[in-house]
Amino acid sequence: MASRVHPLIPLVPMLLAAGVPHGVADGRTVDTRRFPLLVRVFLLPEEATLLRGLKDEKDRVVFQQIFWARRDPSPGTPVNEFEDNLRAVWASTDELFSYPNQKGSETGCGQVIALLGRPEERRDKSDVPRPSSVQFGGSLGRGWDTADSTAAKAGKFDNMAYLREGGTREPENWVYRDRPGLPYSFTGAELRILFDAECKFAEGAGFVADDLQRAAATFVTRPDVGYERGSDGHLVPPPPAAAASAGARELLAAPRNDFPLATESKLLMRGPNGEAYVAGLVRAAAGATGAPARLSLAARASDANGQEVASSAREMTARPEADGSLLASWGLSLKPGRYQVTVAALLPEPGKGSVSRLDLEVPDFGSGALVASPLVVFPDEPAPGRAPDARDPYAAMQLGPGRLHPRFGNVFAPQDALMVVATLYGAKVDAATGQAGLRSRFSILKDGKPVARGAEDAFTTRDAVASVGPIPLTDYAPGSYVVRLDVTDAVAKQTLRQEAAFEIRKP
Repeated sequence: MASRVHPLIPLVPMLLAAGVPHGVADGRTVDTRRFPLLVRVFLLPEEATLLRGLKDEKDRVVFQQIFWARRDPSPGTPVNEFEDNLRAVWASTDELFSYPNQKGSETGCGQVIALLGRPEERRDKSDVPRPSSVQFGGSLGRGWDTADSTAAKAGKFDNMAYLREGGTREPENWVYRDRPGLPYSFTGAELRILFDAECKFAEGAGFVADDLQRAAATFVTRPDVGYERGSDGHLVPPPPAAAASAGARELLAAPRNDFPLATESKLLMRGPNGEAYVAGLVRAAAGATGAPARLSLAARASDANGQEVASSAREMTARPEADGSLLASWGLSLKPGRYQVTVAALLPEPGKGSVSRLDLEVPDFGSGALVASPLVVFPDEPAPGRAPDARDPYAAMQLGPGRLHPRFGNVFAPQDALMVVATLYGAKVDAATGQAGLRSRFSILKDGKPVARGAEDAFTTRDAVASVGPIPLTDYAPGSYVVRLDVTDAVAKQTLRQEAAFEIRKP
């Protein structure tokens, strides 16, 4: 049983951040003179060419709206996590790198931090490592990793604050390297960017431009949204994100049960600002047949006092399963605590709807103690090879350019191959070495007895992603199993365990 980091998982903390509702009101529009400076490393070549050619102020504003919409990782929700996170990083880099005549977010340093996150190393112009008492350490992903996003929300980057020593700088190299799970790669597996004393770098030099463009392209999650012109020659604002039917929300207030509806939690990951992203599946035994059915879904979380604390709603098109049921996903951002999640599913065309509930506990991933997310179990499947679709019933499982397709009830067929992933947070760092001492191992049990065991993985960072797979199920007899993750923090002398049940069932 081989262990490896699945390429989708480092994108989870990159994209699942909660923020203020986004919109296109004047208060959210960036000064059209500054906008090209702020987003220049995110612009694709064709976008940069179009933006330079726009002479009309209205078109420049609409361009911004389309730019954000093309990079919205969760259309159909009231927030654009990409936009909110990028704005937060701009605020933090303004504090770190600003000069008398230039804001830090417009400098090369601020731009690269926004796109790639913290560098692996800093070296002086002679390529000698820069000594520092502060270590960058590892992270689960770059650009929007949880540590950076959380610090950005607080108005600071603790691990980056020393980059302006005494208010002055010297030329230096920032080093970035390929990592398992990154959705892009660097030429030669490494990128070195030389910044001068004013945080400038040669953006078109050598492989730098190509590497930055490859990274920037991965943030375009909605390539189907284009820069279209109307009959008057002006840019047309992007279509609004898919809005859920009001009927599904009404069903939350006046529940009924026209067909059996079951709800499960499938994904629980740390986001910024002390919140977590929770996503799950519903199964509507609606007796659907034939063509894909239109389905409206609304989800609501209530605290112990019955007060609503979060909600979401959207419409989708679901293809009936062999048994006539419809599967769809829901997602919410929640702070640590206990909740009752209520999900309403409405089939507008027969006019039937049902409501299901589940109790949910969200752990405190920022407590400072070792915490593991619940295990995510899903089949190893090839990427769909198509643009993300907001009406896809699994849209709440969108992670960057990819989308998870967990099975309801964790029921798999013998021909499936299994992936299992958990995210580890809060390992203690050794004061002498500056490194954590995490070890993890997966095993599979049947009737309480181990039948397979993976290799032990070691991590030296506070946060890590533990994964195993793909595990071919052809050699396992049909029946019920448990996959177990055991984690040890050697520095804190702490252990923890997470388990998830799954079933292998012949078709």
